[in-house]
Amino acid sequence: MKQKVLSLIFAELILVSAFVKTVSAQTFSLEIKCKNLPQNTVILGEVKGDKFTPLDSLNTKSNSLKFNVKESLHPGIYRVIFGQTLYAKIMNETPQQLDFIFNNEDIILETDFNAPEDSLLIILSEENRVWFEFQKNEKKLQNEMDELKMEIDYYQQAGTLEKATEQIQKYNEIQTERSQLIQNTIEKNSNLWAARLIATFREPFLDGNLTAKARKEIFRNESLKMIDFSDESLIWSQVYTNKVFRYLVSFNQKDFTQKQREEAYKKAVDSIVASTNKNQKVYEFILDYLVNGFEILKMNNLIEYMADKYSETTCQTDEKTTLERKLLSQKMKPGTEVPDFTMDDINGDPVTLSEVLKEKNLLIFWASWCPHCKEMLPFIQSWVKMQSSSFEVVAVSLDTDRQEWENAIKTLKTESWYNLTDLQEWDGKTATDYNIYATPTLFIIDKNRKIMATPVTVNDLSKLNF
Repeated sequence: MKQKVLSLIFAELILVSAFVKTVSAQTFSLEIKCKNLPQNTVILGEVKGDKFTPLDSLNTKSNSLKFNVKESLHPGIYRVIFGQTLYAKIMNETPQQLDFIFNNEDIILETDFNAPEDSLLIILSEENRVWFEFQKNEKKLQNEMDELKMEIDYYQQAGTLEKATEQIQKYNEIQTERSQLIQNTIEKNSNLWAARLIATFREPFLDGNLTAKARKEIFRNESLKMIDFSDESLIWSQVYTNKVFRYLVSFNQKDFTQKQREEAYKKAVDSIVASTNKNQKVYEFILDYLVNGFEILKMNNLIEYMADKYSETTCQTDEKTTLERKLLSQKMKPGTEVPDFTMDDINGDPVTLSEVLKEKNLLIFWASWCPHCKEMLPFIQSWVKMQSSSFEVVAVSLDTDRQEWENAIKTLKTESWYNLTDLQEWDGKTATDYNIYATPTLFIIDKNRKIMATPVTVNDLSKLNF
């Protein structure tokens, strides 16, 4: 009897526990009434620096939208993409969208498809009421400061700064007013996540009596010191990346040569790294942002500089992160000896790289699911045939599905190559050893496994003649 009672009590405890878990897993609602919204798919997603990740979507049938948002989502900036206007479709411009804060509260917004932010009304959400009100006031002050700064700089260049006394006074007053707006908003709303975003708007005082050059120097020396780069939650917004971008741009000049610009950016990168290493996650987030930016700008010398100086400062784990691979890949340059490896070919027979190499060889990492690979491989076939020296081609696939890999080889007609795979995608030992983070990746190597060239594009490859 005693055992039965204990069993009943235990069963009740399990039910209570399950109920508590159900209640605690609260769901919040995001409601948006959007005037003039066309019938299309509206996407909700999270923002992380300059990256956007979709989380949910709705097919619109009316002007009213409602998303259910779990409280398990981290506090941060989220984005609703409403779709493109007719003009945007014709001109291939970005869609209409709205960024807002979610921090475990119900949200009700009203807006207009044609001007989502300018027409925004916050019906329910303290976080967003404070955030958008601050942004409105800050933008107004910032615009006034920008206009005054242009006038002051004009008088300075003309050598008649004494005529700008009124503008200088007003410029300095607005800086003080802006600083007070930031401080007052933070103090009144210290319990809100929005206050963390607003704190990053702090900037050094730049006296209008100083020359533009002196003001820029103060900005470079002081601006990064005024930001708390230890707050991981701010990764889920654009405030860190916006600050880093603005700081980086302050080192550029219109008349710089490419080499001068790279040298200036190296100084900026060192200052940014020194300021953002308070928290490892924030640090690696900023490093990744810089590397991606320099990739887009095709500034490989800067990525190589960062690789030499900072590749060993990321979290060293058993699995290399994409950031680690990007940095370490810069060290795989002409003259470097690549690792040897053994991998099964399409028939299941083991092939060792060093045993099949000729005087010149093309080693390519690709995948059947990579559209750019499918575009590039036919060109590679033609290029190899045009070379005066015979080339051996070793194609390592990052596929995980054998059938799809085999089908792609037949479709692309690359059966004459050494086609190898371990079916482990990015996690295979060879992909890790070669720091592969993108496909296709090409290496031209000699019989001793020394890198001769690392072409990236079809254009790069076409310029090579062996």
